[in-house]
Amino acid sequence: MSDALYYTTLPTAIGELLLVGNARGLRYVRFVENDLAEHLTKFDSVTKLDGFFDSSKAALDAFFAGNGALKLPFDITEGTPLQRAVWMELTRIPYGETISYTTLADRVGFPRAVRAVASACGANPLPLVIPCHRVVAKDGSLGGFSLGGVGVKEKLLAVEAGKESIAA
Repeated sequence: MSDALYYTTLPTAIGELLLVGNARGLRYVRFVENDLAEHLTKFDSVTKLDGFFDSSKAALDAFFAGNGALKLPFDITEGTPLQRAVWMELTRIPYGETISYTTLADRVGFPRAVRAVASACGANPLPLVIPCHRVVAKDGSLGGFSLGGVGVKEKLLAVEAGKESIAA
C-alpha cells in the first residue's frame, strides 16, 4: 500500500487544490484549474481516495486560517541533487519569516547558483508543504511563485504575518 498513489481535490479560498500522496506522505500539490486529468498524467497510476487525505485537509485549513505552520509528511522521490537540497532547506525557513534566493543559495552551498536555486524553488512539487513562498528577491520583491503566482504568494505571506486569513 505504501507505493500506491492516491489523490483528492480540496476547495480552498484561493482555489481548488489537487493533493497526491502515498502512505509515506504527500508527493504533489497544485491548483486544479480545469486541468485535473493533465496533472494526473504525471503519475503512472493514481486512485481517487478522499478520506485518505483528511489530516492533510485539516492541516491545510488550519494553515489558511493563520493557525501556524503547515507540517505534513511528504515523500519526494524526484529531483536533482541540487533541487532536493533546496527543497530540504526550504523546510528550515521558520513560519512567518522570509529569506532571499541569494541566502538560500548560500545555505545549500552554491552561492553562485542563485538562478538554479530559484529554478529549484519553481520546480518544487509541494508548494505550501515545502514553503518556497518564503523566498523573496534580494531587494525584497516577491519574485515568482509556481502555485498560483505572486498574488497567492503575497496572500500566504500575509497569513503567516498574521495580517490575513484565507480560510474557505
